[in-house]
Amino acid sequence: MKKITVQIVIHIAAWACFLLLPFVFYPRPRETDFSFFAERYFSAYFIVNSVFIIAFYYINTHLIIPKLLDHKKFLSYTLIILALLVFYGFLPRIYHHLFGELLPQQPQPGRPPRMRNPPLVNSGNIAIFLAVFVFSTGIKVINQWLRSEQQTKEIANEKLQAELSFLKAQINPHFLFNTLNNIYALASSQSEHTAAAVMKLSSIMRYVLTEARNDLVPLEKEILFTSHYIELQKMRLTDKTSIDFTIKGDPAGRQIAPLLLLPFVENAFKYGISTREWSPIRILLEINKDSLYFSISNHKHLNTSLKITDNTGIGITNTKRRLDLLYEGRYELIIDDKTNDFSVHLKIPV
Repeated sequence: MKKITVQIVIHIAAWACFLLLPFVFYPRPRETDFSFFAERYFSAYFIVNSVFIIAFYYINTHLIIPKLLDHKKFLSYTLIILALLVFYGFLPRIYHHLFGELLPQQPQPGRPPRMRNPPLVNSGNIAIFLAVFVFSTGIKVINQWLRSEQQTKEIANEKLQAELSFLKAQINPHFLFNTLNNIYALASSQSEHTAAAVMKLSSIMRYVLTEARNDLVPLEKEILFTSHYIELQKMRLTDKTSIDFTIKGDPAGRQIAPLLLLPFVENAFKYGISTREWSPIRILLEINKDSLYFSISNHKHLNTSLKITDNTGIGITNTKRRLDLLYEGRYELIIDDKTNDFSVHLKIPV
């Protein structure tokens, strides 16, 4: 309702300024005894002229364009506009023949008589008509284009949200499956860490089911979630594995897409752990003024003849797609997959 009121006020103000232009640039002469724009004649003509041009604006905008131009009936639209243009060009002459008696019949003493009849076609009226035509048609076409663009963006955004939801829905069971496998391994070996691992998993799944539904989450919670996951993984590791998890900077007040770092961390534990060889995993989170730098590196112990990026399933593939959708043109991702080492370097705005 407020928007409609504002539009009405703007239209009234615009027409008021437009209709006042003749008084500003062409003031009426003081001698009205023998003037083409005599008082009564001018007032009536001004009203007729104004009503026609205002009516044309709204008829063109709300009737002719929607009925003809929007349906690509260009010939009909052009003919109607030309007919109205010709009529408006002849309007002063038509009006003069109908109401010419409003003019005085005698010239002022000492002055030569002036031509009483206006020109056959009024060039001023044609200029006004064309200006209003261009303005009304242009405004309508631009508004329709903007509305179409907005609808296109809304459709694209809906598709984006649907795809992001689908990607997150894929990550959640994938993560749960891997974690349950780890707990199963602990239970099979009758590890004393099994109960604690279940509690950690409960905390992690609570985050996945609540916070991860949002488009963005506090960076602090995402870091805590990652820490819990690392602690859960440590319960099944031997002394051959070294985990170096370093956080630099203050995460307070920053936000990040949920579960964005998890696939890279999962990947390191999947391919970088060995019970016989030294297995260092180094994770760095560096929070700068307007960005987050994340890096993780590990040795490769399984399938060393193959590329990890060819065997990671949906994890890293989904993450790349989510980065494209969420941070298009604003992120840097470098994956260095060597024969014996694997590293990821990611920089995103936060």
